[in-house]
Amino acid sequence: MIQKLKFHQTEEYMIDEFVYNTLKEFSVNLNKEIAIVLNRKGRIEEVIIEKKEFAELENQDSFPKKAALIFTRLSSVSHPSMLDLSTLIMKKYDYVMTISLKTEEATIAFWGSLLKEVETVGPHKIEYFYNLDISSKISEVDEKQREREKVHETLTEKEERALLVDVWPKSSSELDRHLLEELESLCKTAGVKVIDKVVQVRRSIDPAYFIGKGKAEEILSICQQKDIDVVIFNRELSPAQIKNLEELLLRKVIDRTDVILDIFARRAKTKEGKLQVELAQLLTLLPRLRGTGVLLSRLGGGIGTRGPGETKLEIDRRHIQRRIEEIKKELEKVKKNREVQRKSRIENQVPVVSIIGYTNAGKSTLMNRISKADVLVEDKLFATLDTTTRRVYHKGKEFLLTDTVGFIRNLPHHLVEAFSSTLEEVKYSNLILNVVDISDPYYYDHIKVSEDLLKQLGAENIPLIRVYNKIDKVDLSSVDVFDNLPHVFVSARDGRGIDTLLDMIVERI
Repeated sequence: MIQKLKFHQTEEYMIDEFVYNTLKEFSVNLNKEIAIVLNRKGRIEEVIIEKKEFAELENQDSFPKKAALIFTRLSSVSHPSMLDLSTLIMKKYDYVMTISLKTEEATIAFWGSLLKEVETVGPHKIEYFYNLDISSKISEVDEKQREREKVHETLTEKEERALLVDVWPKSSSELDRHLLEELESLCKTAGVKVIDKVVQVRRSIDPAYFIGKGKAEEILSICQQKDIDVVIFNRELSPAQIKNLEELLLRKVIDRTDVILDIFARRAKTKEGKLQVELAQLLTLLPRLRGTGVLLSRLGGGIGTRGPGETKLEIDRRHIQRRIEEIKKELEKVKKNREVQRKSRIENQVPVVSIIGYTNAGKSTLMNRISKADVLVEDKLFATLDTTTRRVYHKGKEFLLTDTVGFIRNLPHHLVEAFSSTLEEVKYSNLILNVVDISDPYYYDHIKVSEDLLKQLGAENIPLIRVYNKIDKVDLSSVDVFDNLPHVFVSARDGRGIDTLLDMIVERI
């Protein structure tokens, strides 16, 4: 129920005695909470009776942006609720004010967008706000945020110090050791310094702390002695485990997925890449909302909180679900554009060759070598994230070569889902090159990870060539490769085997 109630225009869109008394009278007589929306000229644009109905209406575009929201409370609590704060953040209002009619106290919340934090004034008696210069207060908050941002930038330049933690079912597993080393490489890519590693051997995972509580207390001691900033677990943690561990360790606790997302957030350059990263972040956050208690402190900087999705990390579940749907619609538009481009390629009969492979196998180096592209190349995991396509000519034949995001073991399903609009290009390829780092002792396992993901994408029946890369790092006479699929040995770095690979591509397309 929306009613137009009779109010006069206020000064500087701040509440005065007349507006307060009118609000109080209506709230008490109706026994319902009331919200009013002020524009920057102090005009009351909307009056909404009952918060529940306001929540349903707030997604309408009719509300003026950068205005003020003022709510009455029938309880003795004057502090803004999570819904109030998320409305403030999402709709970019200047402030939200909540008034307790029982205590006649009020609190104002401002959204400091520079550091993504909420600044509050109050609770104070309502009379305090009658003479408050709201414009000066907003300027004061902005200035305070600018000063804190300078400090924040200085702190974030400092390399974070991490402790890695894992649980192994038995003490002598080569694969487990390799996975822990891989996490260390991921941390290096994310700009985090690994100070120490802790491994606990146990048959089952502790539901409350992942590791045993005694081991968690031991880790707290290590963190204090070695000045650890963040504790990173090599397995996926539940929301309850993150909450319990952060309370016990008094430090930020993240898992392997958070590190991968942090790298994705750093590497995404295109609009599509940034949307995909934000979608992946929100899909990761959604099940954790209840477990973390939606604390605003999670909005701080550093590993696990970077990227285009970070401003949404503490918004309630309903807003996150809405944003997920918005991103999916935008990515659907990208998908349709790709379909138009794909149709044009089919009509022009230009074959498509996709490069896939485990992260850091040398895909981008191979792309640069074959197509003379200028794709970023670094000896880091997930050095490139955005898809690159180049036209290649060889012996009178023409084809399009596409470089895709790298694969990695234990990649959560929702991350694959988030990047589906990019990865689905692989499904429409005429040929796939699975680039394998033959210098890695676990290259067979990497082949399996990559080709299992091809099955997940529905691309397992597309012709494939295994490209064993980095032969400059190994003695081929000591390497045994028993492969019943077409394969070739190359060094993308020095060019050995590239002509043979091009001949095989042209022959098969």
